[in-house]
This record gives sequence, structure tokens and C-alpha cells, in this order.
Amino acid sequence: MKELSRLVQRTFHVTPREEDFRTIALGASGRTIVRIGLGDRTCIGILWGDDRADNDSFIPTDRHLRANGVNVPEVYDYEPLAPGCGAALAEDLGNDNLLSFRSESWEKLRSRYIRAMEQLRLLHECPFPENFSFQPSFDESLYRWEQEYFAEHLLGTHLGLSADGFLNHPALRKMAQFLAGLPLCPVHRDSQSQNVHIHAGKTWLIDFQGMRGGRPEYDLASLVFDGYAHLEAEQTDELLREWEHLTGRALDRDIFCACALQRLMQMLGAYANIGHNKGKTWYLKQIPAGLAHLRRLLPGSMLAEPLAGMLE
Repeated sequence: MKELSRLVQRTFHVTPREEDFRTIALGASGRTIVRIGLGDRTCIGILWGDDRADNDSFIPTDRHLRANGVNVPEVYDYEPLAPGCGAALAEDLGNDNLLSFRSESWEKLRSRYIRAMEQLRLLHECPFPENFSFQPSFDESLYRWEQEYFAEHLLGTHLGLSADGFLNHPALRKMAQFLAGLPLCPVHRDSQSQNVHIHAGKTWLIDFQGMRGGRPEYDLASLVFDGYAHLEAEQTDELLREWEHLTGRALDRDIFCACALQRLMQMLGAYANIGHNKGKTWYLKQIPAGLAHLRRLLPGSMLAEPLAGMLE
């Protein structure tokens, strides 16, 4: 933690002790994230290496989003350590994320989701930056990668099925080409409930380092079909209507369904991969909820035929 200690001394003019650092487990981002005690306040320390390209995008993306009115944590200090590596001190938004409130009444939780959607809408309306690039935009190859990820880890590793017939079905490439041909805007890419924080009376977005060009419907699907949150079908339908009211536009159901299927494939592939190959079995417990969302969307969709009989 010497890199973070150096930043704390430079920024706050105090020397932190070993016991001032408390590790935070925030999923599978590949970063080291700690809460640092600074007497009567705290901050978040982040260390990352070059094992994932998107981690080095956190700083410029944070600055771009803040400049355009999106609620994201302030970065107090930052130091590049090597190509693709760095250390940063950021605002502590506490422990209350959207998932923390899932036991609330639907009336209260619904309001929290609406505020989360308002932040996503602001993010989608941000201009593409002129002085740096987000992660590579969604294109046919990235959509195909998500399909292959799902096939390998969910269908193959988790369900023990042969995925060749699924991947070779022409509907998969057709869906990827369909989505790749649509206009792009900035998207969060992982706007699930744990990446929406509630702090100081406001709603905040975190873990946006994977931001890239894509479709807003992908972020919407990430939020309402989140495998962690276990929202009921009636609740997701209500949130989709709220999104239409918020944006002033009716959802194109074909685009939304294709984006949602893509997101669910990526999500389920991640749950299976992390659960089976990285030993974090908690993720395996989230698969049934994700599969329930996927099954609900399948009838009449582009994946109905490729997945016929595979998820029963």
C-alpha cells in the first residue's frame, strides 16, 4: 500500500497507519480497493495493474462524466505507476448501493430506480470526449464475444451442454450485425444495482471504467434485469414504462430485446466463469434469477430458435 500511503501524505498531509487501511470487496474488477481512515473522514484508495485495459480508463472517464453533470465520485489525487497501472484516491460514497435497499417497499425502491435511470440518461447524453478514447465501442465482434462467453461458461461449464449448435446458428450473427448497425452513445456497460450508490441524498454511479460507445437499451437492461436484485416481471415492466416517460420516447422493443439478451448472456457468462473458474461460488447463486429473465425474453426473440430446449 506504499503507493496509496504516498498519495495520502501528498493530498491530506497525514501519514496513514497500517490499521487505517480496510480492504473492500467490490466484485471481480481486478483492482485493489481500500477504505482509508483519515481521522474524522475517509477516502477510497484504488490500485490497479495492467491486467485489464479498462481499469486505466477510470480517471479520464470520471473527469469527463463529472464535467458533464453525472454524479460520480471525485478523484482527489492520481498517480500513474507504469503503463496501464496507477493509484488514486477518490471520494468515499459509503456502503449503501441500490441492492442494499431491495427489502424496502416497492414504492420506495421504485423511486430509487428512477433516480438511477436519471443518472444513466445523463451519462447517455454526454458527448464523446475529444481528448481521450473510451474503451472500444460495441461492434459485431464484441457482441459475438459476449455470445461466445455465454456459450463457453454458462452453457458449457455450468450446464454441461455442447454449445456448437448454438454458436453456429445464423441468428446469433444476425443479432450482432443488427445491433452493430445502430447509432451509438456513451454507455456504462455494467449499470447493475451494486454500481449505483446512494450517498448524501443523491444517487451516484461507480465502476464506469468500462464505458464505451453502445446502446442505451443495454444499460437499461443491465439495471432492470440485474441478476442480483431479483426484480419481479411486473416491477421490470413498470420501470420500462418509467424509462419511456423519462426519455420521452417509446422503447423500440426489437432493439431493447436484442440488447437485453446480449446483456443477459454476458452477465450469465460472467457469473459462471467467476463462480467456477475463480472459486467465487456466491456468483453461481445469482444464475437462476438471470436465467429467469432470459427465459422470459426468449419467446419470439432472435434467440428463441438457437436456445430451443437448452434452458428447460
